[in-house]
Amino acid sequence: MIEPLQKHNAAQIAQLHIAGIPTGFISSLGKKFVAALYEAIAESPYGFGLVYEADGRVVGFVAFSTDIKGLYKSIIKKNVISFGFLLCGKLFSFQTIKKIFETLFYPSRSETQELPKAELLSIAVAETERGKGIAKTLIRQGLEECCSRKIEKVKVLVADFNKPANILYQKIGFKQISQIENHGIVSNVYVVSTDHFSKTY
Repeated sequence: MIEPLQKHNAAQIAQLHIAGIPTGFISSLGKKFVAALYEAIAESPYGFGLVYEADGRVVGFVAFSTDIKGLYKSIIKKNVISFGFLLCGKLFSFQTIKKIFETLFYPSRSETQELPKAELLSIAVAETERGKGIAKTLIRQGLEECCSRKIEKVKVLVADFNKPANILYQKIGFKQISQIENHGIVSNVYVVSTDHFSKTY
């Protein structure tokens, strides 16, 4: 069963995110922060997501932004104090502060490449449920939702070293446009039309 991402899903989504993307900067900020972030995405007019449920638990999710710059602004404006409390123990690290600023200014840097504003932010599937086509199903429905919102194209950033993820997006039909460096990691930038699946199936 696929349902919209909602606040009450956030804790399970945070667990999936950290387990599925363990080396990511967001995961390093802790489960409480990640859960709060997905709550904020669910509430933002510039974000949405989908969850895949099986036997009453979330076993996969995907999160999108219809406008990455607008998403960051809306989240910071509404959650800056609560996020500050959640990060208070980590903000004394220069590396953490540096990475936070890199994250916040990434949308402005991506604008110089004339990339789509809409972005597939993250996706993860429980290890026990992989190989069943859940990721593809979530991406397909997410793109269909973007299309219904009059969004023509969506981008996604994938770490160059993450070969399985790169293969997944290429296989689905995403086309590599460029590369961008964030947090010292080189990521491949892929773009796909939101009506891709309706054209190919």
